[in-house]
Amino acid sequence: MVKFMTLIPFLVSTWLMMPVTVAQLENFTQLAANNPQQALELYPEYLAELDAQNIDMQVALRIEALLAAMNGRSWPAFVTITESLKAPEIQSVLEEKRFKLLTRIGVAYRYNNQLEQAKLHYQCALGLADSDLELATLKVNLAIVFRLLEQPAMAFQLIDSIDSEQLTMRVKAGYSVVRGNILQSLHRFDDALASFEQAHQLYIKMDNQQHRVSITRNILGAALASKQPQSYVKYRVTYQDEISQYSAKSRDYLTWMDIISDSRQKGVLSAKDEAFLQQHITPLAELGYKEALKEHLKSINALHLYPKQIAARKGEQALPDNLGKPWCALL
Repeated sequence: MVKFMTLIPFLVSTWLMMPVTVAQLENFTQLAANNPQQALELYPEYLAELDAQNIDMQVALRIEALLAAMNGRSWPAFVTITESLKAPEIQSVLEEKRFKLLTRIGVAYRYNNQLEQAKLHYQCALGLADSDLELATLKVNLAIVFRLLEQPAMAFQLIDSIDSEQLTMRVKAGYSVVRGNILQSLHRFDDALASFEQAHQLYIKMDNQQHRVSITRNILGAALASKQPQSYVKYRVTYQDEISQYSAKSRDYLTWMDIISDSRQKGVLSAKDEAFLQQHITPLAELGYKEALKEHLKSINALHLYPKQIAARKGEQALPDNLGKPWCALL
């Protein structure tokens, strides 16, 4: 056992000394999505091993490192990598990758709740899509931003312009979730429930258990908001056990919904339950359930518990404005 454990570091260090291959870059991309911190640790070593003349690989590695920094919410690293992409000698190669670059910058701004900047960078990328699928995916991202900016009509116009039949199953599932969220913002809870259920079925087909369980939370909220207790009971049966792997806030939302459901049946809201609802309104609204929460409270004559204003979320560390300016004439 000791010999084996001492051999691994040697093999890893020897491997990193070898030129980075296309296959290793593909593995790095997977790491950026699934283990972003480890990808960021490997990034400078990979960069050092790249041939200085291989501009294509250098650009590709940097753009995938942006994905790692974005997923890891490592904003100083994100800014540093973006700055490195401004080098004059790589602009000819970067020209054909502007769509991916600007989209990634837009997603980073959205993750960090800098929504106006996200919108600007997505709009910069609109004319750069190479395929209907790229354009549809970008429209989904832009629709998310419009909804978060409390412009649901604009968000719906965008999402409704997409031909969902052209989407891959994975993208269609995400599209159905976003469409459902937008429909909730428009107080169309029946339609939202149908859209969430479509996403649920797609995640079952893809055997994506994590997303299937996650969308169940949306289904439960929409079922209560649209006053469909049968649907609530149907999806609620297994959710108690499945939610154990998720955050406390997810469990809080389940408790919230159970209180609403129970109060409807009994026609009364206890002082203890009222205190719970009031305590959790703001954090749950920040998770994106604002319209459903209001409808839940309205259905038990407790809308007075909802605060007059909920402050917009902000990222812990703001990204500089207009990071994509070198690649977008609109900025």
